[in-house]
Amino acid sequence: MRFSEVRETLRTMGVVVSKRGETIRLNHFGGLEDTARYTNNLEQALALGHEIALPHRRSISGRSA
Repeated sequence: MRFSEVRETLRTMGVVVSKRGETIRLNHFGGLEDTARYTNNLEQALALGHEIALPHRRSISGRSA
């Protein structure tokens, strides 16, 4: 899997992914530094992105209209 594929997959889940050198940074859209996660492995980035998105997705689905 390529970085661009991981980034696009996680973007649809509300997770921002960026890369500087070999370091991959993941966070919620608008997330602060204290919620950011870092890795240098694409497979781990995908797993971390799912973890980051999960609590956020639960809170959205739990809201009543």
